[in-house]
Amino acid sequence: MAKEDTEVKDTSVATNDAYTGMLVVSLLALIAGAVLLYLDWSQYPPSSPTKLPEIKKSAPEVKPADGNPPPVVPPVVPPENKDKDKG
Repeated sequence: MAKEDTEVKDTSVATNDAYTGMLVVSLLALIAGAVLLYLDWSQYPPSSPTKLPEIKKSAPEVKPADGNPPPVVPPVVPPENKDKDKG
């Protein structure tokens, strides 16, 4: 058996359609977004900001007039979602 030369050449022409245009528009939008992001980032100073001084808060001690200690108020706890356990 002899080898036959049956190579098929691709003669189709690439067409540019609406999807190619959308790809170009999205590429330009990505480049513009990256440029704007760089311009915004470059406005920040290169050093870290100075730390604020620590403020120590202390609650004033409450002394009732009758000599009894103040009532203990329990912390507010939100109710649990009961629907979670059913699922």
